[in-house]
Amino acid sequence: MEDVDASSLMHNAKNQKLSKEHDVGEGENRIGNLTDTIAQHILSFLSTKDAAKTSILSKRWTYLWLSIPVLDFHDGANHYSDSDEPPYKRKHFMDIVERVLLLRDYSTITNFSLTCNVLYDSSRINTWISAVVKHKVQVLNIRLYKIREPFILPCCLFTCESLQELKLNIYYPLKLPSFVSFSSLKILTLIRIVFPDDHSAQMLFKGCSILEELHLISCSWENVKAVCISSPRIHKLHIEDKEPPPNYVTDDEDVDIDGENNLVGQNDDSDDESDNIDDQNNPVYQNDDIGDQHSSDDQSDDTVGQSDSGGCQFAVFGTSLKYFSYFGGFFLDCYIQDSSSILEADLMACYSDRKIDYRAFKLLRGLSNAKSLKVDQFAVTALNDKLVAHLPVFNSLTHVHFDWVVLFYSRQVLLSMLQKFPCLSSLKFEGLSFMFRYFGTYDWTLGPVPGCFLTHLKTIEISMFCGSEIELHAVRILLKSATVLEKIVISFNPWELKDADGLKKQQEAQEQILSFPRASLGCLIAISCPPKEKKCLEFFL
Repeated sequence: MEDVDASSLMHNAKNQKLSKEHDVGEGENRIGNLTDTIAQHILSFLSTKDAAKTSILSKRWTYLWLSIPVLDFHDGANHYSDSDEPPYKRKHFMDIVERVLLLRDYSTITNFSLTCNVLYDSSRINTWISAVVKHKVQVLNIRLYKIREPFILPCCLFTCESLQELKLNIYYPLKLPSFVSFSSLKILTLIRIVFPDDHSAQMLFKGCSILEELHLISCSWENVKAVCISSPRIHKLHIEDKEPPPNYVTDDEDVDIDGENNLVGQNDDSDDESDNIDDQNNPVYQNDDIGDQHSSDDQSDDTVGQSDSGGCQFAVFGTSLKYFSYFGGFFLDCYIQDSSSILEADLMACYSDRKIDYRAFKLLRGLSNAKSLKVDQFAVTALNDKLVAHLPVFNSLTHVHFDWVVLFYSRQVLLSMLQKFPCLSSLKFEGLSFMFRYFGTYDWTLGPVPGCFLTHLKTIEISMFCGSEIELHAVRILLKSATVLEKIVISFNPWELKDADGLKKQQEAQEQILSFPRASLGCLIAISCPPKEKKCLEFFL
């Protein structure tokens, strides 16, 4: 009986082993039965380096990865690296890219990304780009560094019919062919591009007839006098203009108003007309737009603000523009016409200079149809009461976000701005007077009370709250002035709650806030006390 049981156990074990081997075999067959298209689609989610490793799986997989639709080559180059890579690594990288493109079949390359140093290999890199264009590339990302010989992108790139998204990150003068036509391009991102003249910049943008998104980041405009963006379909425009041009004169430097560097003289009527892109459709704003309320000193300051100062006039005709964002020092003299379609606008300045206050005003004026607006401290302080007084009424604006605005420095400008937002229903302050000390008095009020506080303002949000006296006074005034307010949300800065003293300060501030009188009796106060690990939200009636 024992022999029968032992024999039965051995038989069962053998069957289980065969069953497992059969299952494994079936799994291998299932993978092997995948079509090339499906296998390549799976490989496209891997980096090109990892996809290449699958060539050792079997004979079938040896060349399968060479036809994947997504290719990404990166030799480790970046904008901040000064040292060159070892020659053997350079040769290995160059050989791999050429091998992949040489052995590739006629299948389409949907996405191609190349990041590398150019050094003295301009012709080889241009050959790669030309090969990718022949494979009907749809998304192309080119980042090139350390260009040590003349470099011109291949002509075929600028007439590529399949290209839908293009990103160029090349700190080098952009030389264009005689004809530019991106018939399918919808998204264009230019980073650190150097435009050699007006003609090249204008020809590039005119060649993008169906462009929907445009991102211009840290490009060089010092050789460009005027640019016009007028693509009828563009709905998103992002500009970063953080680096001053070489000939820019800062506020701290001496400005020769009447001498050789006569900035005022550069902006007389005749020069303004010559700077105009199209006198009929692109009017250049004059100082007369501000009115006659300026003193002679103010007039001089505003005129200096309009001066060229190494920047160029940047006109945007946004008939379909929905999202606009600007981050920089207003070195570009940027203005927007036909902005009735704008939904969201961000205006962030990297610092403030009295010479650029008029440019900030002009750009903000062009956003008067926006429904949502975000501005930071430097953008606010770039303005002054006289300029803000001449802003149009923002009748469509329902949400405003003031980012890192120091209330006791900017409150008069803020008040003047709020008077221009009659339909505002949502107001947010982030980093209100963050990490600043105030030695003044707290007897100032919100007067006259903006009209939106009496009719439309339903929600106020204050984040990164520190519980300082100036912040508490601001909350007191807001609660006392907003007669139709439904909710105020206050979120404490978690770094202020890192010890017992911080928690005690938060508790005291919370008690004070709850004791403040409210013009709107039904207003809900929500205080958020977010520790780093967990966020806690408390509601009070």
